[in-house]
Amino acid sequence: MIIVLLMLTSALSGCSGADGAEGVQGPQGETGERGPQGIQGETGPAGVDGMDVNEPRIAQLEAELASKDATIAILLGNISDMEEELEAVDDVIEMYYMMFVQIQNDINDLESNLMDEINWANDSVNWAYMDLTDAYLVNADLRNANLSNANLWEAVLVNADLRNANLSNAYLVDAGLFSANLTSADLRNANLRDADLRDVYWYNTICPDGTNSNDNGNTCVNNL
Repeated sequence: MIIVLLMLTSALSGCSGADGAEGVQGPQGETGERGPQGIQGETGPAGVDGMDVNEPRIAQLEAELASKDATIAILLGNISDMEEELEAVDDVIEMYYMMFVQIQNDINDLESNLMDEINWANDSVNWAYMDLTDAYLVNADLRNANLSNANLWEAVLVNADLRNANLSNAYLVDAGLFSANLTSADLRNANLRDADLRDVYWYNTICPDGTNSNDNGNTCVNNL
């Protein structure tokens, strides 16, 4: 009993006293062991197999490509040949053009020579019954020339000297639109008996009687 009382007294004495200072933290204990590994999940479904390469189709496309390349090569060759042919055609055109120019020069020379012959020997000109359609006789000296029954349809006789010329029965007009041009021509004393003078172009023309067509209503039909 005495011992028990002493113990109780000691315990009550401790509770009623002041609190003591906080003690120092003790050392950390050892790391515990790793727990067991978790359970592995289920395996997923198998993937879809890839498509196999279509080797025959690839070979076909390659063959078509090679064929197209060959066709292109042929076309390029044809274009090259055509370019050479065009160059040859250009050369031919140029050659013919030079020939045309030469022929035109020859014609001009012949016309000039013809006019020289006419002007030199006008008294001997005998073109009776000749077809002088579209004849270019500008400034021609045809004095005393024989042009009877000649076809002078659409002939250009501008400023021609036809004094004393024989134009009897001459054909100077077509039934169509075109006729001889006698602008400024000199017809003094010319013989126009029975000549076809329908729609002849008269302008400043000296009529056979010496009057001017401009003073006669632009015609010489009534002044032969």
